[in-house]
Amino acid sequence: MQILMFNKILVIINNTFNFMKKFAFLILAFITIFLNSCKDEPTTYEGDPYLHFNKEVQGEAVVKSGTGSTTVNIEFGTVIPLSGAAQVKLVVDKTVSTAVEGTDFQIVNQDLTVPAGQATAQFQVKLLEATATVEPKLIVFKLQSPSIGNSTFAQTYILTYNKSCPSSAFVGNGIFKNTVASYNAPNTDYTIQDLGVTGGVGTLKIVGFKALGGSLTLNYDPETAVVTIPDQYMEYDSNGGQEWVKKASDGSKSSFNACTRILKLRVEYIVKNPTTGATIGTFGDYDELFVGQ
Repeated sequence: MQILMFNKILVIINNTFNFMKKFAFLILAFITIFLNSCKDEPTTYEGDPYLHFNKEVQGEAVVKSGTGSTTVNIEFGTVIPLSGAAQVKLVVDKTVSTAVEGTDFQIVNQDLTVPAGQATAQFQVKLLEATATVEPKLIVFKLQSPSIGNSTFAQTYILTYNKSCPSSAFVGNGIFKNTVASYNAPNTDYTIQDLGVTGGVGTLKIVGFKALGGSLTLNYDPETAVVTIPDQYMEYDSNGGQEWVKKASDGSKSSFNACTRILKLRVEYIVKNPTTGATIGTFGDYDELFVGQ
């Protein structure tokens, strides 16, 4: 009798366990279905294909000497592909632009037909060397279309450009006037020589700048035209010390402009002990300006 009762209890426990497994499975399935139904459905924009400039809304360009011109691509687009072909025009905001269309630059394809199904295109702007200057010029562009509205973002593209000359053009005839002078007499003419570029570093020599006809040696970066002044001995001073020249202590950079042939140096003149080499005094930072003749 006890054995029979025990067997019945086992059957009840087993049935209960099986029921609980099925119940747990149903709950898990319900939770999975519920969570999947709560996921955000992907949305598709179905509005108008508004116009805007692509990528950046400003750019920089350089017109290199001797090239005649440089062409810049300006990309624009629509928020969705076009359902039909549309005309788009690139226009210049003359109220803020400093460059003049037709004189300083030309829009090669000012009126574009963008085909159906396309969402991007680009204009070409030719920057003319003849009127390019070392000082940057500014062009501000906007987009227009008779059939496509303008978006609320990226509606102005600002292009800044200037003229650049190779470092080899700087020396020219080699004659430079020291118009701003602190070490020697102002407006003295000097010969500047370019000794070439080695290992990415160029060397200039200002002949006769030092006392007793010695030359001042300068290094420069042929890409940026930034000039560095190596520490170098100039002459003995009246107190028995040695006068040296070095880069300015205030951190100002020296450089040259190959187009205008102007060399701007910012230097410090110091005094060193001839025995120990220690700096014992300074005359301060000074400007030296050389203008090509």
